[in-house]
Parts: sequence; C-alpha cells; structure tokens
Amino acid sequence: MSAGFGPIRQLGYVVADLAASVQQWHRSQGFGRWVCFRNVTMAGEYRGRPATLTMHVALAYRDELEIELIEPVSRIASPYLDAAGRPAVGPNHLAWFSSGLEADLARARGTGLEVVYVGHNPVTRIAYLEPPAEPQVRYELIEYTAQGLEGWSERMRAARAAGDALSIVEIDLANLP
Repeated sequence: MSAGFGPIRQLGYVVADLAASVQQWHRSQGFGRWVCFRNVTMAGEYRGRPATLTMHVALAYRDELEIELIEPVSRIASPYLDAAGRPAVGPNHLAWFSSGLEADLARARGTGLEVVYVGHNPVTRIAYLEPPAEPQVRYELIEYTAQGLEGWSERMRAARAAGDALSIVEIDLANLP
C-alpha cells in the first residue's frame, strides 16, 4: 500500500489508559509533545452496522510520522475492542493520507482488501481496511478537510519546536461550542 498511497503517516495503538500511555511513551521513546483530544466522536459503520464511536486520542510526532494512542470510550463493536468488548491493547493500524477517499477505497478493494469501518467527524473521514485472511492486520486511510490537514501540520511543527521535554495539551471536544 505504501507505493499506492504514499508515505505512511501514522502508527496507531489502542491503550487502556491514555494518560499512563502518554507517560510511558515519553519515558521509553522520548516523545515529548502530546496533544490529547478527549471525547472524539466518529459517526460511521463497522462491519455493516451503524457505529458511532467515542474515544480519547493522543497524538505525538517524530519527523512526519504521527503516533496515535486510542483509548476507546464506547463499548460497542469497533476496530478498538476485542471480541469480549475490552480494549484491544496493542498495535492497531498503519495509516496513509487520502485526497480522494472513495477512489482510494475502490483501489484498495481491487487489491482484495475489505473495508471494515468507515467514519467521519467535522475534520476527517476515515476508513479501516483488512486483508480477509489476516483480520488482525489493519490499514487506515485518512481524508482530512483543509482545517484537519492544517491541524496535523501545526501539531507536527509544534512537536519539532518543543523537543523532548514532556508537554501535554488537553482538548476536550465535549466542551467546545
């Protein structure tokens, strides 16, 4: 997929405790600046069923690679929970940017990938894909609005400027107008 969709832009991990995981990533990997979005909501469909998901997300950067930590809040079937409804802690996905999600999804389907989740919010549309024979291998395509892409660029610039010192910016989307 890298050749077909450009550079890998994100590594996503599901975590059980976002605050503890941010601290662990800082201690063990030196990621200093984190932006933590609380109460992120994505309306969509998971495996053919409506699924509006709520999660807490922390983002950090190394060069142009984004690390995304996801703490699921919703306890409905999603790419973030195991079969028992618990957070599926560990690596979750590799992600690429898309400038045309529908066309990229058609190309992905043409390679045999299955779309398992599509979702959106005011700044992004996303899709998770899996090879049917390897359901634990997951890819994500991210189509940002202009505002979403500018936010990604600004977070990346701020992370470079901040260096390795721990800095956590908290944004609770439930409290925004």
